[in-house]
Amino acid sequence: MANKHLEKSVRQDIYEKIRDDITFGRLMSGERLTEKKLSDLYKVSRSPIREALRQLESEGLISFERNKGIEVAKLSAKQVEEIYDLRELLEGFAVRTAIAKMTKRDIAYLEDLHKKLIKAAQSKDTQAWLHNNALFHGFFRDRADNENLCQLIIMLKRRIYRYQYMSVSYPRFFETYIEHHAALIEACRNKDVALAERTMKIHMRKVKDVIAGSLAAGNRDLLI
Repeated sequence: MANKHLEKSVRQDIYEKIRDDITFGRLMSGERLTEKKLSDLYKVSRSPIREALRQLESEGLISFERNKGIEVAKLSAKQVEEIYDLRELLEGFAVRTAIAKMTKRDIAYLEDLHKKLIKAAQSKDTQAWLHNNALFHGFFRDRADNENLCQLIIMLKRRIYRYQYMSVSYPRFFETYIEHHAALIEACRNKDVALAERTMKIHMRKVKDVIAGSLAAGNRDLLI
């Protein structure tokens, strides 16, 4: 029994390591993978690698192609648009569900994150921006208190996050995103459910247009 538990723990650990390395761009889109390469990289046998790859394929993070083998999945501009269309619906619903449960303390928390995002943009600190932006959006997802909704949003974010993470250059879009966040906080403060949901959807559309447009143009050094 103890050995089975250990094997399960190793499989889960390896799955999470490979997943995170894909998500954060350490394993790049289109990069060829083999069981041996991953076994050597993570210092484990091929068995947990094999199990992890099956799970990652089911989540759309890797692909198996005949005569090519395994590679980190690449997203086309069309696939990015599809993912963000879903995120628009789901995150809009998350805001609609969360807003009724929000307290003054929640508003203060969002305002604090907003200040950190402004500071990150001003100092061109892309790491701080990504971190606090994830917390900002994650607040609504978690406050909605819907486990299935949460899982769906997280799955979609994992598929797209590496395209947000690639750049280290200062984007020209931060000002627009900051305006969206400020409008969203104000709508939440006023308990204006329709405006809050609409603002989140507008925000998602803008991000979609930037990333999809960048990929369509063959440019991957934009950071959202």
